[in-house]
Amino acid sequence: MDDIVILCHDDIEILSDPKVFTHLIKEKLSNPETGFIGVAGTRIFSESAVWWDLKLWQAGAHSGCAFHGKSITDMDSSFYGKYGQVIVMDGIFIAATIRTLRKIQIKKPRAFIGNWDFYDIFYTFQTHLKNLKNYTVPIQIRHESVGELAGRESWHQNRSAFLNIFGKHLPMQVK
Repeated sequence: MDDIVILCHDDIEILSDPKVFTHLIKEKLSNPETGFIGVAGTRIFSESAVWWDLKLWQAGAHSGCAFHGKSITDMDSSFYGKYGQVIVMDGIFIAATIRTLRKIQIKKPRAFIGNWDFYDIFYTFQTHLKNLKNYTVPIQIRHESVGELAGRESWHQNRSAFLNIFGKHLPMQVK
């Protein structure tokens, strides 16, 4: 099996048993048709290019789960929906093989400014367009923050840059 690369936020704790964690990653990523695996994403990706769109969440389009809180005794669950195939994923925790990464552009596009906001959508959407399948899997993590990067100017500018590159492919949903 190819080497596995995990991209994640620096404020997470993996709660899953190590054997379960390893099994879930190896099992899904051993399939050459798999792009990324992660803990949260959406089966419908709209023209807004915001994976966590509230209307889509309420419509049942989202997938996965993450816990949020400063400690294990003080955390809340964000259950997005049943695990399975998704179009794009949140970068809180995503993993792929080197084989997959060689099939996509991993270098930050020149049109993306400042922080590398939107890397998760940029990477996972590319794999979807290349007919690789992205999946949420039941890896349990605790995230200390609640993901408030959408307030940053670079997030909005990189979202616009993403739409300039890929907007013609939206909306899209898992078949």
